[in-house]
Amino acid sequence: MNEKKKILLVEDSRLTAAMVGDFLVKNGFEVEVVPTGEEVVQRIGKGMIPDLILMDIELAGKMDGIETADIISKQQDVPIVFLTANTSKEVIEKIKKVKAYGFVLKDTDRVALLSTIDMAIRLHEASVYATMFERLFETSVNELYIFDPDSFKLVVVNETARSNLGYSSFELEKMTIFDINPQFEAESLRDIIKGLKVGKQERVVFNTLHRRKDGSFYYVESHMQLFEYRRAKYCMVFSIDVTEKKKVEDELDESKKQYVELAQEAPIGILKCDVAGNIVYVNKKALDILGSPGEQETRCINLLTFPLLVEAGLSQKLKESIENNVPQTFEKFYKSKWGKGVWLRIHVKPLLNKEGMVKGAQIIMDDITEKKEMERQLYEMSITDPLTGAYNFRYFNKRLEDEILRARRYGERFALIMFDVDYFKSFNDTFGHQTGDLVLKAAVDMVKGRIRKTDVLARWGGEEFIILLPNTKLEDAVKLAEELRQRLMQLKIGEVDSVTASFGVVEYQEGDTLDSIVKRVDDMMYKAKNEGRNCVRY
Repeated sequence: MNEKKKILLVEDSRLTAAMVGDFLVKNGFEVEVVPTGEEVVQRIGKGMIPDLILMDIELAGKMDGIETADIISKQQDVPIVFLTANTSKEVIEKIKKVKAYGFVLKDTDRVALLSTIDMAIRLHEASVYATMFERLFETSVNELYIFDPDSFKLVVVNETARSNLGYSSFELEKMTIFDINPQFEAESLRDIIKGLKVGKQERVVFNTLHRRKDGSFYYVESHMQLFEYRRAKYCMVFSIDVTEKKKVEDELDESKKQYVELAQEAPIGILKCDVAGNIVYVNKKALDILGSPGEQETRCINLLTFPLLVEAGLSQKLKESIENNVPQTFEKFYKSKWGKGVWLRIHVKPLLNKEGMVKGAQIIMDDITEKKEMERQLYEMSITDPLTGAYNFRYFNKRLEDEILRARRYGERFALIMFDVDYFKSFNDTFGHQTGDLVLKAAVDMVKGRIRKTDVLARWGGEEFIILLPNTKLEDAVKLAEELRQRLMQLKIGEVDSVTASFGVVEYQEGDTLDSIVKRVDDMMYKAKNEGRNCVRY
């Protein structure tokens, strides 16, 4: 059921107030009457926010309705409709100078009054939503562009894009999408837009480059779609800066390329065995992998029964391929009798005789230890903050969820410490962002050097960090936080004489969820902030 709209009726005539108020109540509104402008201003100042103010221009107090409306508009965004018997040119001009939604004559038709009120409320709601969406657009952390699909001229560009590009709004108004994205060609872009117009797809996603004002480039992942506004078509492009991601991918591609080149140049392990698993051929690389000093010793190995191969699971795979005449490719960790451990990608191909019967198998061994290490490093990159080396937000949440489940199941205790570097913005403003980065790195290195291996340190926000302390009581966590606070004060980073932080500490309580315990430690940290900074609150 919809809530009744609340109207504040400002009218010093009791008769008019009673008549208009009764009429509005009968038509589903909640009405409150006040006689003077001074009382309206007082109520608005105390936080009263009606859905609409219906106000007489001539009031009994010192302020008339127009003066009152001018004051209110500076305090709250509330739609105001004037109720007046005077429609002189002078009055109309005064009304135009304040933020109002029009006026209604006192002797007007009641239907017209309702219509005006309804229209004013709807216009105001539309204005509120428009302002909200405009703010969402402008403050988005990703780049947003709106351009004309025919002329390609930029219509609106949000603050994130302006900041990344280095252009002002005034400069961008004179530019086209091609000035931002030199990889676009007019003809190909027209084809993309044509496809969107005819509904072949709702959105196009592509990776491209944006060019800054200084001529430098950065990589973006862009999502383009059409929308209609006031019967006109516009293109909106949502762009995510993926420069760091592209850098990692390029480094990975380069590493893969180097690995392939090395693999091509270096020999791979090649073995052949008969149907019983006895080795009939072996090359030098295979000797190295198996840890055998010579071919003669290796020839004595039976691949189906050799203990080290059985333990590594290689013998079973080979047996399956020979028995079922099925080639297999798999990865296994193998440790030779000399203690050398390697990750192998192994391809087993059954060998057939002239009658089509399996006579043995060919085994190709490729050392992929380097690839496995690369995968491990990529995993580390996926769970850590690239600047500080602390764990990232996503990984920390997973560990915290696991710790909460463990606490619920086994009754174990744990604590959280959250800290925020005090006056961090001043480091950036005074010494530059590079010094600010050094401060964060130094703080993380200090904390890592103090906490246990089982503890989890993560970057929570810009200069906010959080520590998960398993099997830790509140009092021990508070002692640690105080020690970290003091150690932090002793850090000397470049021109920065002293670094301080505000710490919040909590212990898990029965019934806590991830959100609730994080909120509690966040509250404690902000309490430390509000009580002077450079302190611990718990």
